[in-house]
Amino acid sequence: MNLQNVNFIQSVILVFCFGYVQNKRKTKEIDTITDPNSDINLNSLQLISKYGNVPQRHTVITEDGYIVNVLRIPNKGPPVLFVHGIGDSSDSWLVTGPSSSLAYQLSSLGFDIWLYNSRGNKYSKGHVKNLPDKQYWDFGYEEMGYQDLPAVIDYITSITNKSKIYYIGYSQGTTLFLIMCSLRPEYNDRIRQAVLLAPVAWLSNTKHPYLGWFANNHKLIKSVLDSLGFYNIFENNFLQKIIHSKICRNDVPEKVFCELEYALSYGLRNLTNLNTDRLQVISTHIPAGVSTKTFIHFFQIYLSKRFQRYDLGAKRNNLVYSSAQPPEFPISSITAPVNLFVSDSDWFSTVEDVKTLRELMPNIVSYVEFNKSLDFTHLEFVYGERAKSLVNDPAINIILRDLYSNSIK
Repeated sequence: MNLQNVNFIQSVILVFCFGYVQNKRKTKEIDTITDPNSDINLNSLQLISKYGNVPQRHTVITEDGYIVNVLRIPNKGPPVLFVHGIGDSSDSWLVTGPSSSLAYQLSSLGFDIWLYNSRGNKYSKGHVKNLPDKQYWDFGYEEMGYQDLPAVIDYITSITNKSKIYYIGYSQGTTLFLIMCSLRPEYNDRIRQAVLLAPVAWLSNTKHPYLGWFANNHKLIKSVLDSLGFYNIFENNFLQKIIHSKICRNDVPEKVFCELEYALSYGLRNLTNLNTDRLQVISTHIPAGVSTKTFIHFFQIYLSKRFQRYDLGAKRNNLVYSSAQPPEFPISSITAPVNLFVSDSDWFSTVEDVKTLRELMPNIVSYVEFNKSLDFTHLEFVYGERAKSLVNDPAINIILRDLYSNSIK
């Protein structure tokens, strides 16, 4: 049994508790939710195709048997791997459209674009064995970093005959990178440059007002969910899509509910800071599903104030790690060239926690920090109105500068 959606509960709250009812007034705009060609209703492959590219879907099998689908916008240039945040998918890099998306921008410059989908999200369901739900969903972001990323990078380098890739990760996508390069250091040499947007490792200084409560009660939460057979949350469903398509738009008074949801969940203080022309498309594509174990691991890191491996309990820790306490990820062994983008207004990736990361990583090429006056929050690194100028353009310059410097050696 799967918990198909905590978003379903959010939807019911929005509809009934907040009194949201689809208003009966006439509007001149076409109801885009009923238009099959609207970006609201298109998946990643369709979005890529709609805007003039010929997409490919590649299936990668990990060492532990999980089926991971990676989408490609093929070009002759160097490969660039994009890795999304928690509960997201390849949609993240496409929904802002060709004029604002970093993936589209790099594709237009001739780079070979690869969009990862984490195990368990809506595009990467399945295992080579027909596992029962409890066994299938027994993974978190550590497995994604240790199993998924190496398998995907091996696949990309094999298909393209290129020995190295560029890496762009956002939020949890940065966590996976840190895990891979620390636990499997041989992959450091496979990275030309890594661009880490809103990097998440330590959570000691998170500003999220509710994370502490969830973390302090995570054992109870896990016990209840396990007893009910609920192993995954935040799956995308049609009801959530309908509601977000109605409330996440600037021309309706109901947008107050969208503002409230994004403020409470992500710390977004001004909805217009997101790409307002694409707000409906963004809100109807996220989230895309995630295992409960992924969240439990983040809660453990928050409580321990350590960037550590999954805590199995003292007895199992001794069996697996040979210590009662799970070991920390060996960040100092990461030698790949890394570029960090951080904001002082980010609830999740705080300047203080990233400072710990900076002190341990030996090869930080560049560091970009947005001060509080910009009010640049977590979602804005990918979905923001200002992402093109503040994030995309500098990231492209990092990659082009590396490409040029290596071409003249």
